Amino acid sequence: MTSVEPTPEPPRRSRGFIIGLTSTLIGLGLLGTGATVTYSRTLPDATRIAPGVKIGETPVGGLTREEAQEKTVAWAREQLAKAVVLTAPVSGKKWAITTGELGGRFELESALDAAWQVGKDDNFFERLYHGNKERGVTLYPEFKFDPAKLDAHLAKVAKAVHKTPKNARAKMEGTGGLVLAEREQKGIELDLAATKAALLKGGNAALADGETAEIVVKEEDPKVTAEDLGKMGTLLSAFTTDYGGSPSNRKANVALAAAKINGLLLGPGETFSYNNTVGPRETEFGWKMAHQYQDGLVVDGVGGGVCQVSTTLYNAVLLADLKVVSRSNHSMPVAYVRPGRDATVSYDSTDFKFQNNTDGPIFVGAKANGETLTFRIYGTKAPERKVLSIYTGERRFNASGGSSVTSYRKVQLPDGTTKTEVIDSSSYRAPATPSKPRR
Repeated sequence: MTSVEPTPEPPRRSRGFIIGLTSTLIGLGLLGTGATVTYSRTLPDATRIAPGVKIGETPVGGLTREEAQEKTVAWAREQLAKAVVLTAPVSGKKWAITTGELGGRFELESALDAAWQVGKDDNFFERLYHGNKERGVTLYPEFKFDPAKLDAHLAKVAKAVHKTPKNARAKMEGTGGLVLAEREQKGIELDLAATKAALLKGGNAALADGETAEIVVKEEDPKVTAEDLGKMGTLLSAFTTDYGGSPSNRKANVALAAAKINGLLLGPGETFSYNNTVGPRETEFGWKMAHQYQDGLVVDGVGGGVCQVSTTLYNAVLLADLKVVSRSNHSMPVAYVRPGRDATVSYDSTDFKFQNNTDGPIFVGAKANGETLTFRIYGTKAPERKVLSIYTGERRFNASGGSSVTSYRKVQLPDGTTKTEVIDSSSYRAPATPSKPRR
């Protein structure tokens, strides 16, 4: 759409009178004098745009259509090089993009058509009246842009602005209690809708001239605050395994894995993944070669010993009555827990996961002192169900040399009654040909 700002014309009736009077005087001599009146006003050139016509800020009056097109195309190029600037209100940081990079374009053809048509429909007397007077008409070509490109630019700004909120952190004291280690920090994210509205407040036309706007941000709250941690004084469970007789490399791996989990905060409904938390077991990340199980065999592998960490945590999770999402047993029983209570992991294939199914956040503390590994899980309040014991049934052997065992949990319900639940069944097979390490 092309908008027009014309110069007001005189009323038709008076103009007709003037033109009629002038025309009469042209053809007749003045009465009583014998003199002849001539009218010298030049008629507008029908092969050119009427005088006083602009397209945008570009005068095109008196030009041919081809000349006007050349000038307006140059004007459009200059417009599309103008910058659209977003500014951060506090830091003053700026993000700029040209209107051309936003896919901007002007509807020049319709504007040229409208400019060309000015005065072309006038009758003879109207053309005679206007002559070569300035018309005072300004046409604004419609500006359009690609919304997807604007959204892509805003997404880049959002990424630069975003600050991830930090949860409050706690640590275990030597006595096993919790103390605040670091307070929470709120995050920052771009309010896309509000920023876009601020940028387009003047419409597309304002954007075409190179708009400037402040970005709008909003705070993002952390999931765990210092206040939350202050409420997490309830010890839900604790479990310890011994690794004092392990070689130094295995001890180092156990300590490293425990350190990566220590201080874990898990909000209500969140799921913990051992592999995502501990990460890949490669030498470049500090892991060492140590003994590990590989399909029923003891072999050396990078990260040997991390399964004792996942197993110790698994038992603490069971005692805290948290929901186990994914757990697998080793290919053969381990020495640090009874059969049926182990949890193996392998970064590329087997994970241990559990979910915080309580109403509040939980804190997981780990301590490896070179002799024992202990996990403690804290919550905001004691669970409604109390785990009384975890135990396994009789181990059953098969003809191939493998075995199986079922694990159970005895719980006390809120009404004081008790019941026994099946936790899982584990099958251990006889030694087989090695395939993939389980770390």
